[in-house]
Amino acid sequence: MTDIFDFSPFPTLTSKGVVLRELDPEDAADLFVWRSDPEVQRYNSEPMREVRQASELIADLRREHSAQKGIHWAVTLSGDNRAIGLFGFVSWERFHHRAEVGYDLRRDHWGRGIATEALGAMLRFGFTRMRLNRVEAHTIADNHGSVRLLRRLGFEREGLRRAYSLEEDGTYHDGAIYGLLRRDHESSGQS
Repeated sequence: MTDIFDFSPFPTLTSKGVVLRELDPEDAADLFVWRSDPEVQRYNSEPMREVRQASELIADLRREHSAQKGIHWAVTLSGDNRAIGLFGFVSWERFHHRAEVGYDLRRDHWGRGIATEALGAMLRFGFTRMRLNRVEAHTIADNHGSVRLLRRLGFEREGLRRAYSLEEDGTYHDGAIYGLLRRDHESSGQS
């Protein structure tokens, strides 16, 4: 089977207020800002403790891109090249035309529509250029901000994984699985 999409050169996505561009090694300090923030990482992973960890993550994501297994964008505001978020397609299954989305954004940019705009641009790209048929999102069920974002963009809750994630306080949280199909995205007028 031939590749349905070539990741080279790295695609830059633009929307009204955001630009999604290639993640660069110089973004490590900016990435560290939100990846070290316990509130941002509450539902994601253990907060980073050193900028070196951000540099390593960038190198890992760039290798994943080179191997054409996924793609991650640095989210920037139009007119400002500083990274304020990281959005991407992971677990890309080319044969099945599906991928999972992952995202995080600096806390001081929450509630401003940036995530909706960035994820919307990614979905348009995924359903058209990557020819995805299905996009999945896995989130903690009580991560209300993430759930609102997904529902706003047409994702439907498809399942629940009980006691899926461990919090620092020792409690477990359920994980929710959301899905969006190309036909539903197209019929919603968001494509």
